[in-house]
Amino acid sequence: MTTNPTWYGDIRHMFTPNDIAHMQSQGIDLTDYNYVKTAAANIYGQVASGNMPPGTPWSDDWTQTFLTWMTNGCPKGVEPIAAKFAKLDVQAATASRIRKEISTLTPGEIQILKTAFIGVMNKPLDDPDGYFVQAGYHGLPNKYCMHHAPGYNPWHRALLISFENALRKIPGCENVTLPYWDISTPLPSVLSQSPFDSYTLPEDIGLGFNKGYKTNRYSVTQIQANFKNYDTLGCFALAASKTDWEDHHGYIDRRPNNTTIAGHDSGHVAIGESMGVQEVAAFDPVFWFYHCNLDRMFWEWQGTMKATDLNGLLSTITSVGSRNIFNVPVLRSLAPFTTNASKLDTVNTIDSITSLDVDYQRTAAPIQATMNVKTFGTASAADQFFIHTGLASVRVKGINRMKIPGSFKVHLSNDGKEIASKAFFQPVEADKCENCVENPMAHFDFVLPLEKVSGKLSVWVEPINHQLFGDHFPQKLMDNPTVNVRLLISHER
Repeated sequence: MTTNPTWYGDIRHMFTPNDIAHMQSQGIDLTDYNYVKTAAANIYGQVASGNMPPGTPWSDDWTQTFLTWMTNGCPKGVEPIAAKFAKLDVQAATASRIRKEISTLTPGEIQILKTAFIGVMNKPLDDPDGYFVQAGYHGLPNKYCMHHAPGYNPWHRALLISFENALRKIPGCENVTLPYWDISTPLPSVLSQSPFDSYTLPEDIGLGFNKGYKTNRYSVTQIQANFKNYDTLGCFALAASKTDWEDHHGYIDRRPNNTTIAGHDSGHVAIGESMGVQEVAAFDPVFWFYHCNLDRMFWEWQGTMKATDLNGLLSTITSVGSRNIFNVPVLRSLAPFTTNASKLDTVNTIDSITSLDVDYQRTAAPIQATMNVKTFGTASAADQFFIHTGLASVRVKGINRMKIPGSFKVHLSNDGKEIASKAFFQPVEADKCENCVENPMAHFDFVLPLEKVSGKLSVWVEPINHQLFGDHFPQKLMDNPTVNVRLLISHER
C-alpha cells in the first residue's frame, strides 16, 4: 500500500486502457482527475466489492491505496510514476527518424539537409510538397495555424512532419530529418548560410508582402539579448516544471501566460524581423529549426509526465476545451493535415514515436528553471500553503488584441525604468483570424522579486510595427487593460 498516494504518482496509473475504454462506454471518464475525485466514493465501492475492473479485480493493496488517496483529500501531487505498477512496464518503442541538434550534424549531413531545402524551395508554387505551400500553411496565403489555443502543439507537430516528409521526397534525401536548434545556445553559424539564411517570396501573398520580399532576422547577439529581455528561456523552464497540460501551455483556460505559449511568442519576436510577423514567419528557414526545438521540449515533457499516449495525456488535462480536442471527433481535425495526404489529427500526433516514427537525440541540456519552488496565485482553502513575501505576480489583463495590428510587446517599468517585457505573436489582421476572434482578450504574467516592483509602476504596449502608432499603442484603443499585483503561495517553503 502506498502511504501518501497522489493522482499523478499513483492513482491514474491504476486504470488500464481496457478499464478506461470499458467505463467510457458508460459515460465514466477515468482519465479525468476532476471526475475521478468527484466519483471517488462510487469507484471505491465498485473496486472494493470486486465488481470492477471486470475479470481483473484490484488487490486489497490497490483498494487500500485508493481509499487512502480519498482519505487524504484526493491530492493531485507531482510525483513520478510509482514503480510498483508493473503492468505499465512495456518495451520502449523506437523510431527510425532521430532529429538531432543542428550543431551536432556532420558536414555530410549538413550538405544533405541543404540539398533537401534547396529542392523544396525550387518546386513549383502549387506543388503541395514545395516550400511556398508548406510555409504558407502557417501564415499567408493559407492561414491554417493554431495559436493561443489547445490545438497549438498538435498542429505544429503535424506541420513539422508534413515539411519533413516533403524534404524526404527530394532525390538523395530520403532519410533526412529536421534538426532542432537548442535556443539556449546562440544561433548556429550554419543557419546564416544559404539556403537557411533567407527565402524570397516568388509571388505576392497580400498585406504588402509582395513578390521579391526577402525574409530577414536580427543579428546573433541581438537575438540572444532579446531572449534574455523577454525571459524566453525562463518561460520554457517554468513550462517543463508544470504537471497540468493547461499550466504547461499557459494562457489557455485563463492560466498564467508565462510558460510554453509565452516562450513561443517571445521567441518569434526575439528572432524577428520576419519571424515576428505571423504572416511570413514560416518563410524564414530558421522557423523550422526553432519549432523543431519547441516540439522536442513538448515531447520531453510528455515523457516526464507519462503522457505519450491518449489516456496518459488526458490524465494531465483538466479543462473541457482541451479535453474536447482529443475526445470529440469533429474537434480533432488539424487543417489541412487531416484531409490531405498526412491524415493527421490531434490524437495521432500524441505519440511521436509510434504514430510519426520520430524521436529526438538527447544532446541539448535541459533549460534550467529559475525558481525551485512551485508557486501559485490561488490554492484550495482546504490545503496548507505558504506565502512567499519575496515574490510578486503582476498580471496585465484585458488587452483587446483585436485592435492591435500584428505582434506586440508588453513592457513593465518601475519609476520609468523597464524591468520586464513579454511579447505576443499574432497576425496583422487579428480581427480576421477565426482563432484570434475566439480569444480576443490577452493577458500577461510577470513573476518578480517584490523589491523590484516596489515603486511607481507603469505598463505600455509596443506594436512591432511602429508606423501607425509609434512605440506606444493607445490604451483606450485596447479597451483600457488593467493590472493586478499579488503575492504568491505554494505548498512548500
